[in-house]
Parts: sequence; structure tokens; C-alpha cells
Amino acid sequence: MNPEFVQNLRYKLQKRVRRLNSLDFQVFHCGLLQFFGFLKSQSALQGILDDLLLRVPAANVEANRIFDSHEPRLNIDETENAATAYALLQKCAGSGRPGCEFEIGHEYDCAASMHNDALNVFRGMFLEPVYEYLDEQLDDQRLMLALLRRYKHKCEWFVREQLHRQWAAETQRGERALARHLYEYLHDQGIDFHIEPQSISGEVDLIAAQKTDDPVVLDAKIFDPSKGKSKAYIAKGFQQIYRYTVDFNEPFGYLVIYQTSEDDLRFSLPVQTQSTPFLIHNNKTIFLMAIDIFPHAKSASQRGPLKPTDITEMDLVQATNESGT
Repeated sequence: MNPEFVQNLRYKLQKRVRRLNSLDFQVFHCGLLQFFGFLKSQSALQGILDDLLLRVPAANVEANRIFDSHEPRLNIDETENAATAYALLQKCAGSGRPGCEFEIGHEYDCAASMHNDALNVFRGMFLEPVYEYLDEQLDDQRLMLALLRRYKHKCEWFVREQLHRQWAAETQRGERALARHLYEYLHDQGIDFHIEPQSISGEVDLIAAQKTDDPVVLDAKIFDPSKGKSKAYIAKGFQQIYRYTVDFNEPFGYLVIYQTSEDDLRFSLPVQTQSTPFLIHNNKTIFLMAIDIFPHAKSASQRGPLKPTDITEMDLVQATNESGT
């Protein structure tokens, strides 16, 4: 990601955490709510945290145990610890119990007789691991989801007509041209990668350079039923990405879908809590990023009823089963 952007984001994050560390027990809960408002407003940070919880599925269960029973629990693994800490901060912020933070702190250090002392224990156990994780991951490949969200906005807000013309000029090769536009964007954001290495399943459109321990598996597809790029085509793309995550032993994959027609693509998937749809299949998490580049002649309020195409979990999983994966 752009170094100046990362530096600015680090500064903003540091300021918010410093403020939280300065608050006493009477106002800390209010400050925590404001902190979560800040996190939600920063797609890069929220993308890292969304990724973190998906990497550690048990984090919410652990956080609930700490919150509900005040049972002190420790994680040796740093990633698991950061995930549990973030899940607990979420639980506290949404609880409506302003004193829950120092109450939990008292359970971790019985010698902390003062509420502010217990709150400092809470901050050290839960706030600091989340802050350190975010700070470290700002230069990591785990920013990919945030980068793709920014790319979606760039395409839909600023270069929609340009990209659609590029696709329409030669539809047989337009998908590859759009994919290269995505690769250029990721390259400009500092992602180092090779294009089209061979895996045992065939060609994957993009995977980060193998010198990293966390390579990115990503593919780009077109959704345009009038051109034969329908639901089945998207399901096949999902199957390919899933297969690549297996080949490269990666927990995450990304399928970017360019909508080049007026047809509305919708995902009806089990988990709807995040802004980017995803499906977990056999412990592999595949994100599906739909980008509408159709140059609509009328504004949204003036258009007629949409022609929706719903893609369900069954549609996607069935594609992997049919391919023997």
C-alpha cells in the first residue's frame, strides 16, 4: 500500500490508542466506543481485523467465556491472542456495561485493588495486542481485502466507462485486459507478484511472489449473461480459486467479478456480517468482490426493476464437488 497512506494511518491509530490509554475507568467505555467507530471508518484497518477473525474462528467463543464468566484465559500463540483480544473488545464495546473492562481486569490481577489499576491490566491484556497486530500488519499481505475494496470504489466511481469500453472493444480478450488493470493497481499499491505461474490445476491469474510466507491467490472473471458469462461461469471461477488455495496451501482466495451488463449479481451466503461476501469451504475462505462497470445511462432512481441473479452457497459448493475437489 502507498507508504504515505500507511504512515498517515499509523499516526491516526497511534493517536486513538494513546487517548484510550489516558482515560480513567469512569470514561474508558465511552472512549472504546469511539475507538470502534474509528476502526469502522478505516477500511484498511477493518479489513485486517475481519481477516484476523476469519483466521481464528474460535476467537469469539474464547472472548465470550472471558466476558460471561470472567474466566482468565491466556493464548500462547500471538495471532490467536490478538484475535481473542479483538473479539473481547468488540464484546465490551457492544455490551452496554460501562464497567465491564475494569471488572475483567480485576479477574486477571486480583492484587489490583483500584479500578484504574485493573483497567491498566485490561489495556495491557487486550488493547495492546490488537494495536500491535494492526501496526505490524499494515505492511503485510493481509491488507489485500482493504485494497480490493478501494479498487472497487476506484472502478465504480472514476473509471467505469473507460473499463467498460476496454471490455467491449474486444470481448474475447476483455477479461484479461480488465485483470491487467487490477494487477497494475495492486502493483502501484506495493504488492509484489508474478503473473500466471503454473500450479498443478492450471494457470492462476495472480499469486504474490513466492518469497512471502503469505502469498495472494486471486482470479478475475466477467459476469455478463448475454455473453455466456452467467452464474455457472462465476461458480467455475469459485471452483478454480478454491483449487488454487488447496494447491498453494493458502487459507484465503479472492475472486474479483466485473459486472459488464445491467444484470444485478447478488450473493445469498450464510454469513452476511461483512461488506465483502465470502464463503468458507473445507477451511478455505473465498472472498467474492463484485465490481459494477456497466455505464448506466440513467441514475439509480430512474432505472427500472433490476434483473437479479442470485448465487447461493449450493451453487458455489456444487461446482467444487463436480470438479472432484
